[in-house]
Amino acid sequence: MNYNHIPVIIPILATAYVFTVYLLLALAQRGAKITRNKTWQQGVADSSTNLH
Repeated sequence: MNYNHIPVIIPILATAYVFTVYLLLALAQRGAKITRNKTWQQGVADSSTNLH
């Protein structure tokens, strides 16, 4: 590989980096949503048992 290909590699690496960050953020958001739903359902179950 000679140095003529470096300008082509930089945008490819930058695109891969941005895509990876986007995927990780999407996974984190999905995981937080699942955790939030489980916590909310658990709280509803706890509050309904405390009413009686």
